[in-house]
Amino acid sequence: MGLFKKEGREDHLVRQVCRKLRKGKSVELIADELEEDISVIKPICEELAPFAPDFDEEKASAEIRQLVIL
Repeated sequence: MGLFKKEGREDHLVRQVCRKLRKGKSVELIADELEEDISVIKPICEELAPFAPDFDEEKASAEIRQLVIL
């Protein structure tokens, strides 16, 4: 059960970051607003870069999930 909670939290975090990137916010501001360490947010932003400028949450989340599984 713990694994599913962790995956759910990560998925939620990716979706939140997508929304903030869509609004043009910086990595530093996103980390501050989400109360996360920049070392957590920066890699997510880097993985989401190919999804710019629309940052489709569904596609991005699925893609990142695949990267984590591999």
